[in-house]
Amino acid sequence: MVITPQGDPPGLVLTGNIDAADLEALRSTLLTGTPGGEVRVDMRQVPFLLLATVRTLVRTAGELAEDGRSLVLNLAPHHEWAIGAVGWANAPGLVMANGEAPR
Repeated sequence: MVITPQGDPPGLVLTGNIDAADLEALRSTLLTGTPGGEVRVDMRQVPFLLLATVRTLVRTAGELAEDGRSLVLNLAPHHEWAIGAVGWANAPGLVMANGEAPR
C-alpha cells in the first residue's frame, strides 16, 4: 500500500494492495492525515479490498462522523458494489463519490 497526498481537492490517493498489516496505519492516516471536514480518498488504483479493509474504512468513517467529518471515497465500481453488498454503503460518515458528486 502506498499513500500519496493529493492537492486539489485536498486528500489522499491509495495505490497497491492493502494487506491486513496495513490497516492500523491506514486508519491512523485517515484520522490525522487531512485537515477539514471531509477526508477524501481516491482508491481507484487499489485492485482488491479485503473485508477487513472495508471494516476499517467503515469504522474510521464512524469515528470521523463523531467529530462532524466524513470519509469520501472515490472507488472502482466493483468496490462500490462490494461495500453495498455487505450492507455498509450508508454507514455513518461514509460517502462514496466515485469521481462525481457524492452519493
